Amino acid sequence: QIQTTMFGVGDIPVRRASDALRNGATRSDLRRVGWEHPEHGIVRPVGDDLDPLRSRLEIACARMTEHCVIGGWAALRLQGNIWFDGQRDETFRPILVHCEPGSRLRSRPSIQPFRGLLHPDEWSTYEGLSTTTFARAVFDEMRMARTTTEAVIALDMAVSTTHGSPHTSLAAVDQVLASHHKVRGIVQAHRARALASARSASPLETWVRVIAGRDAGLGKLKVNIPIFDLSERLLGVADLYDDATGMVVEVDGAQHRDPESHADDNEREERFERAGLTVVRVSAIDLQRDRWSLVNRLTSAHRDAAASTRRLWTTATPEWWHSWPQAQRWL
Repeated sequence: QIQTTMFGVGDIPVRRASDALRNGATRSDLRRVGWEHPEHGIVRPVGDDLDPLRSRLEIACARMTEHCVIGGWAALRLQGNIWFDGQRDETFRPILVHCEPGSRLRSRPSIQPFRGLLHPDEWSTYEGLSTTTFARAVFDEMRMARTTTEAVIALDMAVSTTHGSPHTSLAAVDQVLASHHKVRGIVQAHRARALASARSASPLETWVRVIAGRDAGLGKLKVNIPIFDLSERLLGVADLYDDATGMVVEVDGAQHRDPESHADDNEREERFERAGLTVVRVSAIDLQRDRWSLVNRLTSAHRDAAASTRRLWTTATPEWWHSWPQAQRWL
């Protein structure tokens, strides 16, 4: 998680070359071995060992002028949501910076100025930095995403109550959506909102859910639903679930490669199937290799589930579930 205290006044080692010159450095000084130039017009001391993400954030802060506000993925990450790291295709995206209409701030590899409408209640100060609120930050992520699926993933990760990171609510995002009309990407943002869930535990889970609903035509599957046998014993929490047929989709992320997690997955799958549920497992490889093959698997599993007559399970939560500490994540 990024330590934002590094941005305190006077603590930023990265600065504009013009500011360094005003503070007593000479052009000769800045050409010496002790300085490096990560971007045109930006200098920092050699040996300031920063990870790439922190370096990108400090360069953006050095470029920002008065009244600028950090937005998008950087605002979400700075406020603690670890799912947002700014990476796309193994490179870092520029940091979105809200600035006044007359600002002379220009686009750079590290920074993307935005001069559109920003309401006063859509930003605040966080540990010395002006950042947009969670809801406004994810609104910008949704509208700037390359695809609707990417927009849904961004929204899910910003509102999820199950993955443990700081988050906002769908209601707060709805307020932002309702207060903006003529802005690029607003149609995509509304489409993503229609597909969102506040219960998704990972981007991969959201990706599979969108494919199941849109490409396989399975509608809106329920997300992270606890399922019990008829004696009120927990069978497991299904990643994705279709109540009409009893189809369960289990999404295998990187953590499922661990032998212990894999064994737990197998036991849960066996419990589901003994109760009459139909289980289909999906991994990132399935999505990357052949999406339409996955669609066929999902539709076949859905047909099998619809044809099954065994229904020895229920999603009605027993009384003990609400007081069990381990269940709090899923309530």
